[in-house]
Amino acid sequence: AQTPAMQRFASRLPGQAHFLTAKDCLEAFEFFDQDGTGLMEFPEMQEAFNRMLDPARVDISAYEGQSFTPATFRTTAEWCHRTFPQYNVAGNLMKFIKENREKTDDDDADITDKELRKLFDTYDRDHSDQMSIQELIGVWGYLRLPFHLIMDARAMDGSVSFEEFCGLIRDINAAHPDLDVDEKINTFVAGLGAGPPDINTAPDQANDSAGAVADEDPPKKKAFLVGINYVGTSCELGGCINDANNQKAALMENFGFGEEDIRMMTDDTDDKPTAENIRAGLEWLIEGADAGDYLFFAYSGHGSQLPCQDATEPDGKNEILCPLDLQDDWYANSIKDDYLYDLFYKRVPDGVRCLCVYDCCHSGTMADLSCTRTFNPPWEESDVKDRYLEPPEEMAAEVEAFAAAAQESGITQRDTAFPGDGSKDLIWTISGCQDNQTSADATIDGQRQGACTWALLSSLKTGGQGPWKYQYESLLGEMRKKLRTGGYTQVPGMATTEDELFQRFYLANRP
Repeated sequence: AQTPAMQRFASRLPGQAHFLTAKDCLEAFEFFDQDGTGLMEFPEMQEAFNRMLDPARVDISAYEGQSFTPATFRTTAEWCHRTFPQYNVAGNLMKFIKENREKTDDDDADITDKELRKLFDTYDRDHSDQMSIQELIGVWGYLRLPFHLIMDARAMDGSVSFEEFCGLIRDINAAHPDLDVDEKINTFVAGLGAGPPDINTAPDQANDSAGAVADEDPPKKKAFLVGINYVGTSCELGGCINDANNQKAALMENFGFGEEDIRMMTDDTDDKPTAENIRAGLEWLIEGADAGDYLFFAYSGHGSQLPCQDATEPDGKNEILCPLDLQDDWYANSIKDDYLYDLFYKRVPDGVRCLCVYDCCHSGTMADLSCTRTFNPPWEESDVKDRYLEPPEEMAAEVEAFAAAAQESGITQRDTAFPGDGSKDLIWTISGCQDNQTSADATIDGQRQGACTWALLSSLKTGGQGPWKYQYESLLGEMRKKLRTGGYTQVPGMATTEDELFQRFYLANRP
């Protein structure tokens, strides 16, 4: 998972995968869209945010003069969540949805009849309750989904009824969870308020790669894996060493890494994961890297927060990873987000591919940030720990003081600007949870491990376009489904430097 440290670290990347689902945002939007047009004007949007976040007030004047669809509602909410961390925008939005939801028969459906009807009626222009196969193929192509799934699904006689359409979509969604069909359909519907998009009813069906982007085999691979259980301390965890071992096995057995390409650092290794040793390991990781190489960093352990002493953070906090010796000196022995930013974005040469996976957590005011259902976890409550290390009490007072100082100096929003165009920075981050969430350290499949690492590796093993072959954007959707089905409320996230990089394959392991 991702510490708040990594949340700010990743929030500066231009390419941000959505962490609010299209389904949730459709539901929230419809509560305020009283005329049912699928559009809200700026005053309505500002009032919606005021109601959802009451008593807090978030200034969205940057969007004044715009009209909002559910799709832009989601974009705005996510921007506010990253920019104003002190208000927990996404968490409060989800709380509002849960408190104001009207129960319907298909609440548990990934794609509701209501949303499917909106999509169907958009292209059933003669109101005959029939959609032509050409129009269905056009929608499918617009969503960048494989055409053969439609053609293989059932014999078609030139058109489909609404009932056939619903069955077709749901059958494919159930059979191919890696494609995230439900989220893509809901996202499509969320944008209809601005007018239906132009679709190509005669696409090139021979080009059925679902948007895959070529990625060359790396000439050199290196991985640095850190897993800290804090054995014998009051903050002991159980699954972090297993996470590191499981990551190593996956790299060597499925992604072509050799023993010499991997450096491990856990409570059990000779080199303990102290602050000094972790920094040395990160220096080893980037040393000698050239364009085309692939670097992999995975951290499993506690995350935490320190007071932001220069008062540049609106919530008064700087975010950190927690080495084994952190509690000897919280300031000197922490791995700060600024250090990681400098390391991966400023010092790694252009063209080097970097993937960072953070399975750690932080304190949350809304433990069920993205829950849209009631979960019944299959474990005893005492069996689950979160991966957040509480700072000393005196630091909590400092956080409040620096947050107040930031407000007094006019620092009300986080700087998420990314320097440069990012076109030569090939960096991905996978995080186990969103701001104000916790990541689970639990017993899963008979082994103590992190829920994020388990969801990642089990998704890869199942495979998207074959075992261990997954495009990043599809992988994220499958991880979310595994966590949700398992009863975990955390929502993994992903960020990168350019949107097109979401189409690449995990660690360049393509079919």
